Amino acid sequence: MKLTYVCFEGTPQELDASEAVRELVRQWSGTVDAVRRTPRVVVDPESDDEVDFGWLVEGDVPGVVEEGQSTVKAQLAFNPAAQQFLDFMTEATSWESVGVHGIKRKTWQEGDPLDYTGYLRLRRKGSQYGGFVYAFASTGVINFRLQHSAEIAELAPDAYPLTKGNHQYRVNIQIYDESTLKQALALAELAYDAT
Repeated sequence: MKLTYVCFEGTPQELDASEAVRELVRQWSGTVDAVRRTPRVVVDPESDDEVDFGWLVEGDVPGVVEEGQSTVKAQLAFNPAAQQFLDFMTEATSWESVGVHGIKRKTWQEGDPLDYTGYLRLRRKGSQYGGFVYAFASTGVINFRLQHSAEIAELAPDAYPLTKGNHQYRVNIQIYDESTLKQALALAELAYDAT
């Protein structure tokens, strides 16, 4: 698979006025990235102050069912590395038999929707194990079904061990740039292969 990533920077008015941008988009073969973050800054009519309401994530979050889309997008709104998190989700959900699930709260009853406010559980369909990763959209933290080791430390120097919580999920990494994204994908692949 070949991916091309192009980023145009400018105000909406500048981009709309740019003939070069229009021509590039028009000539583009394939699909144009549907997930874009645009600022949600509004002016408070009382004080004329601008208020930052984070980012608006357009398009769908890969793998998340319709009932969880708005919740996950709201969490991504204040994640400064939302695009890298979305890139992680795009890659991990493209692997064979991977499903993205919310969680059942303790008060969950038959017919209630799953909860997507805490984290997303990426699970290999047919696996007798739980998720191979838990992904927190609001922070970009990924928790892996792995034990921390020298091999893990070498593969992902930004990963850190956990000493509390479920004994099977002892490795975390926070995605904040392209380097941590690559490390997270490498760890996710290890966890996926082990489930």
